[in-house]
Amino acid sequence: MTTLPGSALDPSAPLLDAGAAGHYRTVTRRALGRPASDRSGTGPLAAFVLTHPLAERTVADLAAGHGPYSLVHLAQQIELHHPARAGAPLDASAELDAVRVEPKGTRLALTTTLTDRTTGVEQARLTAHILLVGIGAAEPRGTLVPTAVPRQEAPGATVSHDLGIDRAWIADYGHAAGDLNPVHLDPQAARRAGFADVIAHGMSLVSLAVEEAAERYADGDADRVLAVGARFARPVLPGEGTTLDLTPSAAGDTVAFTVRSQGATAVKSGRLRLGPATGAGR
Repeated sequence: MTTLPGSALDPSAPLLDAGAAGHYRTVTRRALGRPASDRSGTGPLAAFVLTHPLAERTVADLAAGHGPYSLVHLAQQIELHHPARAGAPLDASAELDAVRVEPKGTRLALTTTLTDRTTGVEQARLTAHILLVGIGAAEPRGTLVPTAVPRQEAPGATVSHDLGIDRAWIADYGHAAGDLNPVHLDPQAARRAGFADVIAHGMSLVSLAVEEAAERYADGDADRVLAVGARFARPVLPGEGTTLDLTPSAAGDTVAFTVRSQGATAVKSGRLRLGPATGAGR
């Protein structure tokens, strides 16, 4: 049995670097065919990038001593309470909420949080559902609760946007996000993991939805995206015909999204929650 870490704290969480955050958004927007944004907001994906190193270490501690495994990102939810401020000292913490051994491996729910070290105010809370394929000796914990899929009332018209996802963009996104998993960068490593080629990062597809929704429904202000959640159904390979579908609510406060690749759904149950326009309060 693996003894699970209870919680982890990273007292040296990386500071938000405005230049790096801007580069991340610029790289993301390239697959949308959009130029760099002229808005300074970072949006909810900055919180994911800042907490990702701690989340990776927490999962690696769980998997230590069990040999090779594959990590499958099943779902992600992000609640953004306050946009990250460049240079503000942050604490990142991680908590394994639930662990369950299944025939394919170990499924877990991991919550990470970002807190302003100066004020003690929570900035963001992120929950990931992950499957570690090949690891079946973990100690069970908690109860895995399926991610909620709120129903969208009175949806508006759906718009679709073709995505330009190629190997160069996948690699550039990985370096901008700090996610250098070989299945995204090395075709041989991807084939050893069972894929025909490198695959796009799941969160890169979510970041595309955030950027496009901000442009269409939030005056280009990514910081108005206060929450985002999605489930990952299948990998996206470079060169495939991949399309983002956005469906705003009639009230304009939520946007449902999916990503389709080669006619199949790759990201499903996507949902963005938008805040009021700048100056109208949060």
